[in-house]
Order: sequence, then structure tokens, then C-alpha cells
Amino acid sequence: MDDTALRIMQLSSQGLCCSQILMKLALEDMGEENLALVRAMSGLCQGLGAGEMCGAASGAACVIALYAAKGDGSEEESPDYQLMLADFTAWFTGTAPGRWGGIRCDEIIPAGAAMEMRKCGDIIVESRNKVLEILAAYGVDPSVSRELRHG
Repeated sequence: MDDTALRIMQLSSQGLCCSQILMKLALEDMGEENLALVRAMSGLCQGLGAGEMCGAASGAACVIALYAAKGDGSEEESPDYQLMLADFTAWFTGTAPGRWGGIRCDEIIPAGAAMEMRKCGDIIVESRNKVLEILAAYGVDPSVSRELRHG
């Protein structure tokens, strides 16, 4: 088990869900804390609480946005932002059905079941690895916040 998988297990044991874990890891990569953001990410847990799109996928999209999207009127989104999202979405929708049974929480985890750490942990690890791969491909250092890159 690598350090990332161990950290995911630790965060899961603290009650954080997939989308929260992905954002917490991204914030840790930047040496930042943002409890409000991590708390807000819980809205994506368990497919918006209704078995919809996997929270790891929507959480990964939020992590990409953290690095590349517009935050207020003074910012511009990265010219690669939409491409980065498209790359992740193509990977997830192409991988998830065959590997994990679908792209929706209710396809991956039976209705009413709690997050399965083994299956969900694998999805979180693979989604994080894909996000890091995409960030690297577009020249984004995950240890540097957008504010410091464009400060």
C-alpha cells in the first residue's frame, strides 16, 4: 500500500467521503487548509446524495477547477481548463463501466450501502492519479496554488 492509499484510508476513517478526500489531498499538496471547501465537497458525496454521478468523478472535476477555473471577476480561467475536464471525463466514462460497474454511485455501490472502502478507495486513488497526470500534461504543478502561479 502506497502513501496515497494509506492517507485515503485515514481520511475515510475520519468520515470524509470520496469527493472530500480528493479535495483534501489537493489542498494538502499545496500546503493549504480550507475546511469550508472540504465541507462543501460533501454535497457531491454518494452521487449528490442520490446515487447519481460518482463523487470521485465530480470531486476530481472540482480539483481540476481548483487549479484552472476562474474564481472571481479579476481572474481568467486557464485556456486549458475545459480540455483538462474533457480529458478526465473521457478517461472516467471510458474506464469506470468496465472496471467498477458504472459511472453512477448506484451502479458502483448497491443502493443504501455505505461507501465500500476497497472499491471506492480504488476509484479515489485512480481518479487522483489521473488528475495528477492531467495537471502534469498541461504544465500545472499540483504543489502550487493558482494564486501563487498567477499572483
